[in-house]
Amino acid sequence: MIARARGLAVWLGLICSQAVAQQEIKLTVASGHPAVTGSVAMIRDVFIPEVDKRLAAGGKYKITWTQSYAGAIAKPPAMLKAIEDGAADVGHVPFLFNADRLPLEQVTYVTPFGPEDPVKLVQVINQLRERVPEMNQQILRHKQVILASLTTDAYQIVAKKPLPGIADFKGVKLGTAGQAANWVRNTGAVTVAGNLTTFYNSMQTGVFDGVITFDTAIAAYKFHEVAPYINQVGFGAMYASGLTVNERRWKSFPDEVRQAFLEVAPIYETKSAEYYRDAGAKSVRDALAQGAKLVPVTAAERAKLAAMLPNIAVEWAKAAEAKGLPGVLTLKTYMELSRAAGVAHARAWDQE
Repeated sequence: MIARARGLAVWLGLICSQAVAQQEIKLTVASGHPAVTGSVAMIRDVFIPEVDKRLAAGGKYKITWTQSYAGAIAKPPAMLKAIEDGAADVGHVPFLFNADRLPLEQVTYVTPFGPEDPVKLVQVINQLRERVPEMNQQILRHKQVILASLTTDAYQIVAKKPLPGIADFKGVKLGTAGQAANWVRNTGAVTVAGNLTTFYNSMQTGVFDGVITFDTAIAAYKFHEVAPYINQVGFGAMYASGLTVNERRWKSFPDEVRQAFLEVAPIYETKSAEYYRDAGAKSVRDALAQGAKLVPVTAAERAKLAAMLPNIAVEWAKAAEAKGLPGVLTLKTYMELSRAAGVAHARAWDQE
């Protein structure tokens, strides 16, 4: 009995010493979008559990997460500033709302009618980031480190009426985000700034006749309830957001915690891209089952729309150069990497 008691005491002592040795790190992770957005849901369902699993295996550190989504800390356009200021430690940051602060991150938004596959797109973007280090540097200037590049699936126009041809765009009020307004220049459409969290109400109240959005968002945000026509224009998938961490907090992490983040980030990135690749078609099917109507836009109309736009990519590249950034190199490299990956654009934006 004495030996057993001593053994039990030693075992309890080991458990207690391990518990005492484990360091708690408190982190707030945030998004302006709700968790119905795929890449936000993947923070909750993939990124956090995978980081926790690795730290639990090491036994030294435990993160206590505060998850704050749906704009509780900042609306989508303000997330970049929220991470910069330390209002949140880790965040889902939509880059498309910060064209003035993050010009180079807009490269896919100025080269529409491109890739449909988010998985292939994220691979191209990661190659681009390696070739153009200024992309990471401009994010670092906002006191944060990018962990993962996040894409959407293909953008379409969801509207209150069918828009099978360019002639039908005239006078239509479209809600857009970021550079997407440029995709309908010269068509007679009227664009108004908004985002996923405002689009539904704006269409319901008549502020918009439709929105330019990606397939996955249609059913998730129930846009088809107020705008039942899914006009398949095929603007392409976009590099839209990133998972970032506040630079000061990042530097304060023990090496083991940083390593866990770096191991999990590409897993999260790929899972998010795969989600958008697969969920876009399901979103459209779900919307159709609930009364939405599909309006195909022919390849000829798509090509006609691409050709009638001003060369928004060259405009953007020149504007970036004027700010001392390698806009021309970024455009040229992105298009070359896309071609090498077998990704076709309806227009050779870099060769005009």
